[in-house]
Amino acid sequence: MFLIDTDPGLDDAHAIAMAAHRIPADELVITTSFGNVDLETTTENARWLLGTMSPDAPIYRGCAGPLLGAREAATHIHGEDGLGGCPRDGGPLSPVSEGHAAVKIVEFAREFGSDLTIVALGPLTNLAVARQLEPDLDSMVGRVVVMGGSPAGFGNASVNAEFNFFADPAAAEIVLGAFSNLSLITWDVCLQNRFSESEMRDFWRGDSATSAQLRLIMEHRLRTDSDYAASVDYGRADPLAMAVALDPDCVTRAETHPITVGYDNGVAHGASIVDWADTLTSRRSITLPLEFDRPALLDLMTV
Repeated sequence: MFLIDTDPGLDDAHAIAMAAHRIPADELVITTSFGNVDLETTTENARWLLGTMSPDAPIYRGCAGPLLGAREAATHIHGEDGLGGCPRDGGPLSPVSEGHAAVKIVEFAREFGSDLTIVALGPLTNLAVARQLEPDLDSMVGRVVVMGGSPAGFGNASVNAEFNFFADPAAAEIVLGAFSNLSLITWDVCLQNRFSESEMRDFWRGDSATSAQLRLIMEHRLRTDSDYAASVDYGRADPLAMAVALDPDCVTRAETHPITVGYDNGVAHGASIVDWADTLTSRRSITLPLEFDRPALLDLMTV
């Protein structure tokens, strides 16, 4: 069972397409969170994406704001609608199922145990609440793959914080301290693994409905966002995390260390600090993928 906790989101749309292209609908679950835009908009985006990509996969609505502090958004990157203003043809919308995302995470963990993979692509609020509801969640689930953090301090939400951790650092601190089989795909690593425009366009050149929908979204972005289109190369944050979730063997080098996250509303807010010397013996160590099989990534990101 594959559970994607997400805040769609342009990169999220690509990551969801990668999963929908490979995972049967009866093995795929989507839970939504606030993040790139507000919860209602991310949920509507998930309904539109899944309506074409995987209509029978259930969607559960989650948390509308962080555990502490004010809600952040990334509309300056993803647009007010979260998908860059992409025109929608009024296609099918998947329904939202009954139940809160955090509660459903616990229920799926109890039902599927180690066969459950959780891929968290947005703020970690839903997963943190699920962990508080079920303290044994770590021992119940299989793998957890998270996109977030910037140990090197290359922030995209502040001078040194990545957006997902900045949006709910308290939740990130809970999750990173709670799960032992967790792989963290950091913003730093995404910046080190970029793709050319030609490679990007190849990702959605397929003839499936999923590829056509992703092509509609991303080609619109390339046409209408001059800064994005003028970039020499492109990072793929959520798709990189999804690639690791779909095929752990695409990682060729990784290290395992404890990580802490600051949440003081000051310069440390959302900052992620790796204990490279492994001195924080009271905290769980998590896996930091650092290098990847490039051809495998290109294949996994193609839908």
